[in-house]
Amino acid sequence: MSVTSEGASASPVVSAGLRTASVRWVESSDRSVGSAVPGAAPSDVGPASTRRRAGWRADVQWLRALAVAMVVVYHLWPDRLPGGFVGVDVFFVISGYLIIAHLLAHPPMGMRDVVVFWGRRIRRLLPVAFFVIVVALGLVLLIEPMTQWRTNASAAIGAGIYLENWSLAGQLVDYLARAGSPTAFQHFWSLSVEEQFYLIWPVLIGLAVWLGGLRASSRAGYRERRFRVVAAVVIGLVVVVSLGYSILATAVAPQQAYFITPTRMWELAAGGVVAVAYPALTRMISPSLWTRRVLVVAGLVVISASGILLTGQGFPGWVALLPVVGAVLVLASGSGVVGSAHPDGPAHQWWLDRALGVRPIQFLGDISYSVYLWHWVFIAVLPWATGHPLTWPEKLGVIAATILASWASKRQIEDRFRGTKPLGAPLWRTFVFLVVGMAVVVSAGVGVYVVTGLVAHADDPIVVPADATCVGAAARLDPACTSGDPHGTTVFGSPLQASADRNTAYADGCWWTSNDPQRFPICQYSATSADQTVGLFGNSHAGPYLTPLQEMAADSRWNIRTYLASSCYPSREPLAFETAAARQGCLDFTTQAVADMVASGVDVVVMSALTQPATDPTLALDGVAAADLQARQQASFAGVLAQLTDAGIRVVVVRDVPMPPDSVVDCLAQNMDKIASCDGPRDARVAPDPLFDAASAMGDPLVTPLDLNDALCDATTCWDVVGAVVVYFNQGHLTATFASTLRPYLEPVIAGRG
Repeated sequence: MSVTSEGASASPVVSAGLRTASVRWVESSDRSVGSAVPGAAPSDVGPASTRRRAGWRADVQWLRALAVAMVVVYHLWPDRLPGGFVGVDVFFVISGYLIIAHLLAHPPMGMRDVVVFWGRRIRRLLPVAFFVIVVALGLVLLIEPMTQWRTNASAAIGAGIYLENWSLAGQLVDYLARAGSPTAFQHFWSLSVEEQFYLIWPVLIGLAVWLGGLRASSRAGYRERRFRVVAAVVIGLVVVVSLGYSILATAVAPQQAYFITPTRMWELAAGGVVAVAYPALTRMISPSLWTRRVLVVAGLVVISASGILLTGQGFPGWVALLPVVGAVLVLASGSGVVGSAHPDGPAHQWWLDRALGVRPIQFLGDISYSVYLWHWVFIAVLPWATGHPLTWPEKLGVIAATILASWASKRQIEDRFRGTKPLGAPLWRTFVFLVVGMAVVVSAGVGVYVVTGLVAHADDPIVVPADATCVGAAARLDPACTSGDPHGTTVFGSPLQASADRNTAYADGCWWTSNDPQRFPICQYSATSADQTVGLFGNSHAGPYLTPLQEMAADSRWNIRTYLASSCYPSREPLAFETAAARQGCLDFTTQAVADMVASGVDVVVMSALTQPATDPTLALDGVAAADLQARQQASFAGVLAQLTDAGIRVVVVRDVPMPPDSVVDCLAQNMDKIASCDGPRDARVAPDPLFDAASAMGDPLVTPLDLNDALCDATTCWDVVGAVVVYFNQGHLTATFASTLRPYLEPVIAGRG
């Protein structure tokens, strides 16, 4: 997905996640948990077509099919089903219901039982997951540009050790990571949540066994009831605490809250609430066929409405209650129970069960785990092969390829490994497989990461020969150079090196971020004896000018103080962040910066900022209509500029750079033999700049507007390589090398000579 939020991930540019369990409730020979009603007799252990007997639940299967279909449609057509990501929440509830019901029916009496439970989960989930990870990493190496190898290798490692959700949450603190392309492994975040759930939950049920005294009493019936009461209390506490934390975390840091385990655990536990209450629910609901029907229809309506209406805003938090409650209603109804295990027998079924119980839907439910694993790999990798966003025919091809790959992996991997052989007897073989499988995946990821550095010299700095002429901006701004090809005759460094060619503000942590809105870092780079102090003020599009400023400071005895922010620009009006703390923090960033410049005796300020809300929605003013946005932004900037000039501070406003539609280094990595194919039309890349317009309109001698875009574009075309230097290190941020070539055109203006 881009999930876009993805999305990571904006609306969570994320992918949704899910898994499927076997369709058996209690299986002999250490088989997986499945879709039958608690208390049903063990079902057949043969193929799916022969094991749907007493107690099997058709509704669990069509819920799985519905959930995975929502996720796939969301990833392929996000505008058609904006809330399709809630399929993951439905699967969380199903997983919690099935697993906790199994643990209640077969409570772990000791560590051996816990280990056996873990072994079943390993055999059920990991063989096909490891296989998909290795295949996906191979596809990345074959199809995607080298600039994508390292991010995918790191993601493969996170997926292989089931910590991808925490990895994504950590990356989303970084604005540049949020702006990057999603990896082929992003969807493993939800599988990581579930594996962490499987690791913890048998221990919690074991604690309920101990507290309930189930092992110690000869009055088994009494102790069993006491155990279920204690288990209900434990599960209920998890729901309350995790939901409360989810609401709080979503309000404070929504992008991170989307992925982390504590904000999601309550959804799995909600399924456990159904499992622990199921006997009582059956007694209450069974006498009324219409009650069951109302519940299942209500649940289906709520889930469907969630997929249609939700946008990711405020998710998970309390908003996730909608799909979770919908799934709970369906599971609690017991409407899909087939056979004599239900008090009413087959007579209790009705048209919805029969309609949704048809073989294609049940087949999709059977293979839903593999569908989830494969579909995102194809969606993430295929556009790199075609060179364009997926078309309708290509999307239909993705669906066909996903179903075929899922059917094959279900038959040849999932079904072969889920039983006691070849890994389950003796039990230690399962854990040897776990260690070896993780080692293979981690080694593959580390190998790709290391080889990328060794072969492509990814970690080597870009070197421009001392005798090189017409380098970078000079190719367009130096009259002696403008007659040649603006691209130059070669390219210094590789696109992979350019992707790491960033100014030192990133390594030094000089950024205000919405993730920590009360922190206002100011970095100072001091000369031995300074003649003047220069401030650098703006967002990530101002950051690149730190490189030439540092070079000037070393030669001209300047101090430099940075006032930089990610996804925020100097404004006297609130920007459209998801949280009130971030909105206020961005306003405070401007206030704090201006106050520090005045207090620190800053002589001149260099300002630049990206203000295009289409690129980053947080850059829009909060509550301002799109038609009025630019005028309000310009007025806000004029107010900030006036604050600086009233304090006697000179201001140089550098017009924002042209904005390519996609990552420049990715395009160049695929087209080094035809770099001009990555160029774009000027009218599509150069957008209005209300900060520059405000500076131009003021007519104040202390404010100097400076437009350097002629270094990057002519009247019709903007280039991604200028004077043999790659211009951007991602989509719209200047490389340190190219920014350095702007020094001759910045320095006289900053020094007051231009």
